[in-house]
Amino acid sequence: MQSNWDRFRDASVVLAGGGSIKQRLTDAYQNFLCNVSPDELPRDLRPPFVAFLSALQSAPKTGTLDAVSASVRKMSEADAASHSQAIVRIFAGLQEQPQAVSRPATMLRAVPLEDEIPAFLNRA
Repeated sequence: MQSNWDRFRDASVVLAGGGSIKQRLTDAYQNFLCNVSPDELPRDLRPPFVAFLSALQSAPKTGTLDAVSASVRKMSEADAASHSQAIVRIFAGLQEQPQAVSRPATMLRAVPLEDEIPAFLNRA
């Protein structure tokens, strides 16, 4: 099972590939991002992803094109590039999220303090 980090990484690789920006954007969404829920993302990364999803669902299904393909087809090159950049920024934001803070290790004592040495060990 892929994590969201993996999905955004793979989408970013597609966006950096060859071909038209609109086709790369469509492929990145359909192949990697269509199953990502905004609620699964950190709060600060949700708004750009929601804007991206909204833009991809702005046009109805037309002929043989699904809603996503029709929406991207109607976008200008600049809009498609802007949405592609948002995906890469979200990926970078996922990369920058702080890792779980680990607790400091509990101090272990191999030898008890002098006043805690049991009497039977202190006879020597």
